[in-house]
Amino acid sequence: MDQANILIIGGGVVGCAIARAVSERWQDVFLVEQFPKLGMATSTRNSGVNHSGIYYPKNSLKARHCVEGNRLTYDFCKKHNVPFRHTGKLVVAASAHEEEELVALKKRGEDNGVEGLRIISPVEIRVREPFIKGAAALDVPATGIVSAEELVHAYARVATNQGANIVTRAQVVSLEPSRDTIRVDCGSGMKKIRSAKRLRRNA
Repeated sequence: MDQANILIIGGGVVGCAIARAVSERWQDVFLVEQFPKLGMATSTRNSGVNHSGIYYPKNSLKARHCVEGNRLTYDFCKKHNVPFRHTGKLVVAASAHEEEELVALKKRGEDNGVEGLRIISPVEIRVREPFIKGAAALDVPATGIVSAEELVHAYARVATNQGANIVTRAQVVSLEPSRDTIRVDCGSGMKKIRSAKRLRRNA
């Protein structure tokens, strides 16, 4: 029976990021993805926004991880040549009675550690976005966009360079836990996994 130290199921951005992290510390790391290419599902079917962390409750895990993740994502993109744009964003109050909500949102973001937040006037809104009208807006400079597909591939590339094995067209069809291990059935993908293990032993 072939055995692996760590098996990651799913080759989206989360799976590839985990592979990149754990392959820094452990050997015999495998990632299996059911589709022909990595990131073919949700990870590359979104807007690629790098969120700032203004919406989550103070002291929540989501708030802490989003703010830290925002910074780390920009750092990773710079280091590994993943295209990104530090666009910022405006949260617009359409009328004066919505301005209180902007102030509360600004306070929540500041409590979470989001930097550079400020309320801007209708004149400043028009300078930034000529086709938007509003009574005020919250300027959120930390928000940006990244190339989602290239981010997935960069995580996978780093993981592979660190010794991780990435196998596509390998769908997990069953998991059978025992006392010391979990038996994983990847169907026809098992042949590819065994081939990867043999190549690694012979390297």
